[in-house]
Amino acid sequence: MNEVGSKINVTAITNSCRQLNVSELIDLLRMDINKFWSWGSHAYTIDNKRNCRMFRMAVNGHHHKGHVYIFLNGSDLFDVYLTTKMGTIKKVLTDLYNDQIVDVIDKEIEYISDYVR
Repeated sequence: MNEVGSKINVTAITNSCRQLNVSELIDLLRMDINKFWSWGSHAYTIDNKRNCRMFRMAVNGHHHKGHVYIFLNGSDLFDVYLTTKMGTIKKVLTDLYNDQIVDVIDKEIEYISDYVR
C-alpha cells in the first residue's frame, strides 16, 4: 500500500502522521520563491482545517506534472509523494528535514543542471 505504481491512500497515510501547520509549510516552501513559482504550483488542498495532516498541490514542472502530497511523519520529518493527476504514485521521498524539502522537491519537479552557473 502507498508504494510506487499504486493509488495513493491518503487516509492510511494520515492515520500515522502528525498535525501539519499549513501556513508554516507554505512559508517554508516560499523561502526560495523562485523555485516555488517555477513549479507552476496551484490548486492547494488540505484535508481538514482543524486537524490538518495533509497538504496537496498541483504542479506543472519540467520533470513532473501532477500532484505533490506533503505529510509530517511521526519523526517530525516530511514525507512527500509525487503522483499523477489521477493519484498513481510515481515517487516517494521520506524523512526530509526542513532545510532539504524545497531543494529535494525542486530536483524532482523542475531542476535543470544546465541552468546553474
